[in-house]
Amino acid sequence: MERIQQLKEQLQALRDKDWKMPEGLELYPLAMEAMSNIGTTDPVLRDELILEFLFVLITERLLSKEQIKELLSSCLSEKHLFYKLGEKEDDSIFNRAFTILIVRAILYYHRNFGEDLLNKEEIQKVFDDALRFVRQEKDLRGYVKDKGWAHAMAHSGDALRALALCNELSPDQLLEILEVIREKVSIYNYVYINEEAERLTSVVINIIHRNVIREEKIVNWIRSFGNLEVPSSLPERHYWKENIKNFLRSMYFRLKFKKESEAYLQAIEETQNKLNEFFNNLKA
Repeated sequence: MERIQQLKEQLQALRDKDWKMPEGLELYPLAMEAMSNIGTTDPVLRDELILEFLFVLITERLLSKEQIKELLSSCLSEKHLFYKLGEKEDDSIFNRAFTILIVRAILYYHRNFGEDLLNKEEIQKVFDDALRFVRQEKDLRGYVKDKGWAHAMAHSGDALRALALCNELSPDQLLEILEVIREKVSIYNYVYINEEAERLTSVVINIIHRNVIREEKIVNWIRSFGNLEVPSSLPERHYWKENIKNFLRSMYFRLKFKKESEAYLQAIEETQNKLNEFFNNLKA
């Protein structure tokens, strides 16, 4: 406990100096110590200090490529991204949900500072592990009282958004990302209330902007939301509809703002109206 407080004070001192690293500070050992504490329930230490510190080290290129790859290996391990994966309503979520943001930062480095950081096989592993995490994550809470943001699906959207821009991914892999998004949007045991739909919509936008998937396939994916099996019980059916309709609305207005294909907008309108049939036919 004493060392954690020391870590907090050390990172706060660095933050107070706008993350200007003093000469002689051994950054990599401090980075690994910060990573080992990324699951803390102290929201200041986790969100404002550890997360920012690791982002700065990665995006400002203060670590070597070998060190970043070792950091990625730690992220994609049972100690972090897969730590107690499948558990709900416990504090392990903070470890997983903030680890996926570090994966996102490393993907940013890979794309922006020379794509020789990770080879195709290594990107494939990130792809497989990220999708496994998103599919199997059960703790979908947004903000947790006294402990801050968990926000696993929003953070996952950020990581998938970065992953979708990696040239190593094939059109089929991008389609698989879309399938995973549909799976997580169409849940019926929780209603997303912290703009998760917007963060997941950003993934779709990046996939469309890759221009490697035929428009017809995107349209069919949109329409598939209207062909899912509807939960038979309440309130599950309402949760399910609310999640899908919110996501479709987010996609519609983002695509419209970006002046994307009218075919996408038409497909969303048709699907939304199908889901909203009861209300569309209400009489005064």
